[in-house]
Amino acid sequence: MIIEDGVILSAHYAPASPYDTGFIISTDMGKSWAQYDLKEFGKRSPTRFHKKNSDGWFRVDLRKGWIERGEVLFIKPKP
Repeated sequence: MIIEDGVILSAHYAPASPYDTGFIISTDMGKSWAQYDLKEFGKRSPTRFHKKNSDGWFRVDLRKGWIERGEVLFIKPKP
């Protein structure tokens, strides 16, 4: 999970979730929440969230199951 500039970005962990690649996000510090499932990645666990880059993108490391390295994903929340 990461909290930066009023955005909370967290994840569902694939082995323990009905989501394939699930994300939980709040762009207003927890007043409202949304959940997304990026099924195109298959069963992945977003495990490491990095601070936003200069263009406003969060880098997220995905894992297959709990440990095996998967893809790297960049997410930019809409204001």
